[in-house]
Amino acid sequence: MHVLTGLHRACGGEKNFTFRRRVAEGVRLRGHGRIRMALARTSVLLALGFVTSCDSSLPDAESPAARLYVRECGLCHVAYPPRLLRPAMWEMQMGRMDLLRRQRGLPPLSAADSNTILEYLTEHSS
Repeated sequence: MHVLTGLHRACGGEKNFTFRRRVAEGVRLRGHGRIRMALARTSVLLALGFVTSCDSSLPDAESPAARLYVRECGLCHVAYPPRLLRPAMWEMQMGRMDLLRRQRGLPPLSAADSNTILEYLTEHSS
């Protein structure tokens, strides 16, 4: 067997090519396609986290806002560096996280805590 043929088959062969083509064409994915897309998105986020982890220290790490951010957001995931997203994206993420906290049975953040965290993130964002 030719090395490239074996590699082609090992990487999913025609099925993998078809998947990439469908994604490039914007075709709606179902079943395993959704799982692959979710894994791809997760991989991208992990890669971003890895790249930014070279300097993973948070700005003003000893400030009350940074400590609140680490304490509350670190319950479910690592406290991402604020420079990872722009202010509008942090605002959207805070809304998503509020919904996820409720779904996981965690109490929602108070308005004051939510505002403090959002101000910290947007102040130090990209």
